Amino acid sequence: MKNFVATGLAAVALMTGGAALADFPADDNITFVIPYSPGGGFDTIVRQFAPALEEAMGTTVVPENISGAGGSRGGQSVHRSDPDGYTIGIYNIPGLTVNEVTGRDQGFALDEVTWIANLAVARYALAVKADSPINSVEDLCAGDAPVKFSDTGATSTASVTTRISMSILGCDIVDVTGYAGSNDAMIAVISGETDATIKPISSLARYLEGSGSGDLKLILTLSDAELVDGVATAVDIGHPELAKFTLNRVIGGPPGIPADVVSAIEEGLRAASDSDAVTSWAEGAGVDLEFMDAAETSAMMEDLKTFYAQYADIVGASQ
Repeated sequence: MKNFVATGLAAVALMTGGAALADFPADDNITFVIPYSPGGGFDTIVRQFAPALEEAMGTTVVPENISGAGGSRGGQSVHRSDPDGYTIGIYNIPGLTVNEVTGRDQGFALDEVTWIANLAVARYALAVKADSPINSVEDLCAGDAPVKFSDTGATSTASVTTRISMSILGCDIVDVTGYAGSNDAMIAVISGETDATIKPISSLARYLEGSGSGDLKLILTLSDAELVDGVATAVDIGHPELAKFTLNRVIGGPPGIPADVVSAIEEGLRAASDSDAVTSWAEGAGVDLEFMDAAETSAMMEDLKTFYAQYADIVGASQ
């Protein structure tokens, strides 16, 4: 009799859970918070995913731009929302990770976010002027004077990547900041104002031979596998840890979202990531889709926190 009762209760629980999951998200729209103004990379990826996510989940997905405080304001808005799955957001990682490990108050703790998925990963490369005699990191760092890099701001992820990676390599540099955007920072190398820059490969592509103007060349990809024919990787130069420098498009929600709801959103995002519309857009835009589920994303976030905490003194010196 006890076994019968237990089995019956389990069945009721499963039926109740199934009914709750079946109701989500049919009775409301999903708000998808973008922590920056319209037109940028985070805004673009959310608006490309939204229609495919709608189709996968059978509800309306409403992108909402909540900009300010370097992406923190949008994260705060998500954090304060009800943990019902109807508000999610995209997060700038590792930008927010770096802020946290250096003690900056963002108004919420990253380890309280309910991580749902990772959608894409941008990988970095080191570029110099195409006609430069420099063909390797060893060549770059062999001179008597510090190497001049170009960046937008000292707290940008590219600048953080530059300063930490060059410190790991023992390369003496000056990071020249203040350029209006990544494009201006790359043009600074082309014009000879600076010696090199580290930027996402997708951004550099417009100036590389074969995919763009041919004004820049790559001498290193911060990756563990070959991404560009003939260009050395982090593993090739004996520093596989440099492959940890990535720019991730991570999706999360407020603390305490039920596991079944997390699973439903995760599967919706996975279906959207695999859709013809999203994959075609990503291929044309040079976006590297790399889906990670909730467990993989949570593990990645812990790994990144540990990694960047080692270099808090380097990053914190500029904040």
